[in-house]
Amino acid sequence: MTRTDDLMAMMQRHMHGTAFVFSRTPKGFTIDLDLANPQWWPVIAQANLVETSSFQIVTDEIDSTFTIVELPRRIEWGGDDAPRFVQNAPGGPKQSMKDEVDLRVSAEPIRRLVRREAGGLGFREKVERKKLYTMLGVAAGGVAAVVLVLVLIVNALG
Repeated sequence: MTRTDDLMAMMQRHMHGTAFVFSRTPKGFTIDLDLANPQWWPVIAQANLVETSSFQIVTDEIDSTFTIVELPRRIEWGGDDAPRFVQNAPGGPKQSMKDEVDLRVSAEPIRRLVRREAGGLGFREKVERKKLYTMLGVAAGGVAAVVLVLVLIVNALG
């Protein structure tokens, strides 16, 4: 049994009794909403859940690293009254400008749980390159904006 298997087993114990299902993959495991189990259909329907996320936990046993990849998923109800995942609309997930967070579909509790359990097994998180480049781009943009404002202030005063 590998540390990845241990991590998946720990996650399954913590999330037992929830609407999530786990699948082992060659590079780790996935956590997904269990749409195949009719037990969860009333809960999903009552929550009016139409958007959620699946999670791919990619582990590297040799380097002791892990990456959490969040995949947005869209849910539709079929003619047989069963929910199913459907292709997301082009352009990615839509965002509302309302100042509220729906905790029923928040990814952060799952991310925190994965980080805590993986850390306990000696894994450390590896940031995706795309995410890293985005963070560096935002930071560079912020620095450029501050420099521009300072130049404008100095020019206005001098």
